[in-house]
Order: sequence, then structure tokens, then C-alpha cells
Amino acid sequence: MKGTRLVDVLDELGTDPKHREKWNIIFGKLKKLGTAIEMYYGTSMDIDNVDYRWVNDRIEYWEKQERLLSKDEMTTANKMWKKYGPQRGY
Repeated sequence: MKGTRLVDVLDELGTDPKHREKWNIIFGKLKKLGTAIEMYYGTSMDIDNVDYRWVNDRIEYWEKQERLLSKDEMTTANKMWKKYGPQRGY
């Protein structure tokens, strides 16, 4: 299926308008991960939590510098989602 792999999505700058929507979706999911981490720890969460800070930094890089995620960063985010994401009971 052409167009779904990271290599197909990236252009020279990675922020071509035709690809921006896909990256906005990806970073929207990263924001959900940040919220999931907050919910996981609840009131005992430290704002300097390493995982939370990592997620927040990646979001800020996108918003301020349009910096894209590398393959390794996406893999790290997926591992965090498995740890912090809401568990489906089915």
C-alpha cells in the first residue's frame, strides 16, 4: 500500500502541505499519549517525569520548529503507548 510508510510520507523538508495533515494526526496522537501518562500517574505525577517530558518535548519541537519524528522516536512512542495507554478490555 503506497503512501503509508514513513519513507513515503517524508518529502525533502517533511512538511509539504500535502503531508502536513498526516503529521498533524501523528502529533495529535502524541498529545493523547501525554494525557495518558498524566492519567496513569494521577495526582502523584511529577511534571519532570522523564516519559512525560520526552513526549512534551517532541510536541514542542513540532509546534515551534516543525521537527518531525524519527523512526526510533516513533518506536519509543509506541512502547510508551503500550505502557500508559488505556487498556482495552476486549
